[in-house]
Amino acid sequence: MKITEVTFVKSVSIKSEEVLFEDTKPEVVFVGRSNVGKSSLMNAIFWTKDLVKTSSMPGKTRLANLFLMNKKYYFTDLPGYWFAKLWQELKKDLDGLISWYLEEKKDRIKCVVILIDSKIWPQETDLDMYKYIHELGLPMVFVLTKIDRLWNNDIKQSILFAESKFFWQKVFAVSSSKNLWVKELFKFLTEKLTAK
Repeated sequence: MKITEVTFVKSVSIKSEEVLFEDTKPEVVFVGRSNVGKSSLMNAIFWTKDLVKTSSMPGKTRLANLFLMNKKYYFTDLPGYWFAKLWQELKKDLDGLISWYLEEKKDRIKCVVILIDSKIWPQETDLDMYKYIHELGLPMVFVLTKIDRLWNNDIKQSILFAESKFFWQKVFAVSSSKNLWVKELFKFLTEKLTAK
């Protein structure tokens, strides 16, 4: 699929009063621990530099940010989960936003992209997120980020470990900065979006 247009639509929270759920366009949702590279990966997918705002400060994304591609498909950036330095109440709010969004829009979500830092490897919170999404019955794919920081053998080991940890779900290993395997991931996601 060729990208002809990507636009930022809006940011929403649990407290938003906008009508959010009348739109039935297919959607891909990105989740992961804070500072895992969600915004950078989405920019790489869209072939833009700063459409999706990035930050070196973990916990910067505190809303669900919706982007519309080709006027047909939503790509949504959800807040990072479980950043230890966030205030406890704020952390609870962010995790609540993630679960609220996924549950309310599960009939339109075609894939949940779970991002994991390839140097850190899957954490217990990532496994918790996998179990939660599995319970919702949503399709998912795992993406190991920042693989340009690893040797080839380490990349293979990270993929195998993630596959075994998440019961042999599909795993991609990408680098947003070097644009490695981003096209392959995008192809996979568009197939999910257009599947009947």
